[in-house]
Amino acid sequence: MVAALEQYLETEHQLTLSDDSITVIPLEGEGKVEERIQKLYLQLISNLEWLEAISSADIILWGTHSQGTPVSVMLLHQLLQRGHIHLHRQAVCTLAMAGISHGPFPSLQGSLIVKYFEADAARELFDFMDSNSDISQKFRDSLQSILNKGIKLVLVGSLQDQVVPLYSAILTSVSHSNILRAVYIDKHVYSEDDFLINLVIFALRLRNAGIPDHGLLVHVSEVLAGSIYAFEGGHSTIYEEVDVYMLAVRYLFDTPGVSPLAQQQQKRQPPSSLPRSPANIKNLSLLQQQQQLEEVRMEPFKAKLRLNPYYLPWVLRGIFEDAIISKEEWTSKELGRLHELFLRWAPTSARLREFKFRLEPLKDHIFGSS
Repeated sequence: MVAALEQYLETEHQLTLSDDSITVIPLEGEGKVEERIQKLYLQLISNLEWLEAISSADIILWGTHSQGTPVSVMLLHQLLQRGHIHLHRQAVCTLAMAGISHGPFPSLQGSLIVKYFEADAARELFDFMDSNSDISQKFRDSLQSILNKGIKLVLVGSLQDQVVPLYSAILTSVSHSNILRAVYIDKHVYSEDDFLINLVIFALRLRNAGIPDHGLLVHVSEVLAGSIYAFEGGHSTIYEEVDVYMLAVRYLFDTPGVSPLAQQQQKRQPPSSLPRSPANIKNLSLLQQQQQLEEVRMEPFKAKLRLNPYYLPWVLRGIFEDAIISKEEWTSKELGRLHELFLRWAPTSARLREFKFRLEPLKDHIFGSS
């Protein structure tokens, strides 16, 4: 994170920070989620230098990985509640890499690795598969609080994660204007013209634009699962890439975000005071839409061991016939490109060939009509 911040400031603003301008706080601790929160909080308050750095900082960049995502969100909420962070003068961005927000792959729950060798902390992670579980509810309450207070959240999943589904890493059931979603792709599997990769990126762009993906990322996640028995990168390589951290740095500095302070500034000029010209009526509508996005939207979620394979064609049909999506110029171009890539796509693995087979009935009706 430090390397990304220094690189950004040097390249974008020709600014070099002194060594004492940045305080790195490496928090470590094992155990179940709430046990870790307690341990990490005690680490912080017992180190006066760290506590002062958090309280006096101009910006706070918070990086976390895997199980650390719910731990970090709930710890951050606790720090806000106890007055250690002051959002009226501090900007905060949390980067969650391969976060286990909706639990691991359900298929791992009965594996020998988890059943016999992993600790209670690992088994607890499967409770996140159900949004109604006790620990999920606590996580969601904290998440809702920090987002509504103006904290930015960057969610980066790994394309071939062996442990965490993409839908879990990008927290598919939660929507808010301060969330940015992205995918990390290992170099050895990346191809600019790969249909599946472009389909995932398209779905993420929809979510970042505030447009529903009709559940596409949930259904695609099952196909993307990496192997925990062979090295394929993914879960343990995402945090080694500086560009992942750079995304969070740029999101913090280069975008305005939504916060209670911004809402107060909007309220100082009531929309009714605007002249009722066609342009201002349109602006008023956009303002009302923006205000609706300022509240966190949370859908119930429960992971399934196996998804119904017949849902995928209907999910894609919903996307391609969505009135909002069809009106956007950039989406129309992307749909046309996806059509071309699909026609050229020749997957080699059995899993991907099955995925393409499930989409064949839509080749002409949906892809062809774009």
